[in-house]
Amino acid sequence: MLDYIADHPDPAGVSLKDIARGLGLHKSTLLRLLAPLTDNGLVLRDAERARYRLGSHAAYLGGAYLERLDLREVARGALAGLAGQTGHTARLSIREADETVLVDAVEGSGPMPVRPRLGARHPLHTGTAGWALLARLDDAEVARAEKAARLAAAGDPASEVVAEELRAAVNAARRHGFAVEDGTAGSGVLSVDAPISNHDHAPVAAIGLSGAMAGSAQSASVSSLGTLVRGAAHEISRALGARAGRAGVADGGAHLGTHGPAGHPGSVAVPNGSGRPSSRGSEPTSQHPAKEAAHVDRRQVISTQAAPQPVGAYSQAIVAGGFLHTSGLGPHDPVTGRVAGRTIEEQTEQTMRNLASVLNAHGLDFSDVVRATVHLQHLNRDFDDFNAVYERHLTPPYPVRTTVGADLANVLLEIDMMAVLR
Repeated sequence: MLDYIADHPDPAGVSLKDIARGLGLHKSTLLRLLAPLTDNGLVLRDAERARYRLGSHAAYLGGAYLERLDLREVARGALAGLAGQTGHTARLSIREADETVLVDAVEGSGPMPVRPRLGARHPLHTGTAGWALLARLDDAEVARAEKAARLAAAGDPASEVVAEELRAAVNAARRHGFAVEDGTAGSGVLSVDAPISNHDHAPVAAIGLSGAMAGSAQSASVSSLGTLVRGAAHEISRALGARAGRAGVADGGAHLGTHGPAGHPGSVAVPNGSGRPSSRGSEPTSQHPAKEAAHVDRRQVISTQAAPQPVGAYSQAIVAGGFLHTSGLGPHDPVTGRVAGRTIEEQTEQTMRNLASVLNAHGLDFSDVVRATVHLQHLNRDFDDFNAVYERHLTPPYPVRTTVGADLANVLLEIDMMAVLR
């Protein structure tokens, strides 16, 4: 109930009727539950408007929790778990201005343990910890990092290539939820990092692994290492106050796309030591890899950090039978996780941007869409204004469409689409 009240977009609060409808509870039950919350200042009731919003005591409790947090202490268990599970060295880096600083590490038991120096500083544009953090920052920050990379390579004819490779590494980290350097440039060390977010959903740190590229009995594929690191970052972010499925905080149990840019089942695009993309296939997880590959070919999961992350048992999109099928997407901001906009026009605009991001993750756009299903909270009131925004994003011939009224929780619309593959 507190989450529902906190997530409601209207700063004036939410009515008892809306809470009851959104949570599927009777009003009498809600009134009984709300009484101790309002008595203790966690919820404030505006008697004149008969609406509820978070009270000041909620801020006090949140502040008290955050004041007692120690990032190293919170992450220590995750570091030890990663090192023990993989044999690689687990690292924790924080962001300070335009640098990353290594603040903790747990050495792995592999044949070539990496012994990082605590306190070591590196520019954001170098190394997977910096790339992972940049992946959660806006394009202006990435552009600053590219400029720094060019300046660092001043006098080198390949300085522009360095900036392009940085952009490729950051984009790959945005797609997968983790950054990778595969060591083929000569270091022989594989590094994987994922970003950690705080309660404001700002990227404040990165957790990662470093170890030998191959030769260890405990060595794992890039995709499985990335999934482990991403899951650890997700849990630490939750401990720091970031909401699950918000702000691009990756779900530790989410699957990567089963086809990488090279088109191989289970492959994932990773930058090498110079930031260039390469392909490294994932190891089979079945005793019948050929049979498993045939299954993967029929269904491919599409996942992108540029759209809201799933908060239930569903994928953002699935490719199957020659089509891409999206889940129903609403007007949630991919970074903050909150509903963007109050009007139907604003929420439709954000929803269409989210759908475009999912389509773009598989190289498609709205011209490839053949069907759309639209759910409107207020069908008669909002249809014309919704349709005007929707139409701006499409060109004739328009896809077929079904528009229905629906009882939606906390949003004015939801849209799912089906697009034909190219």
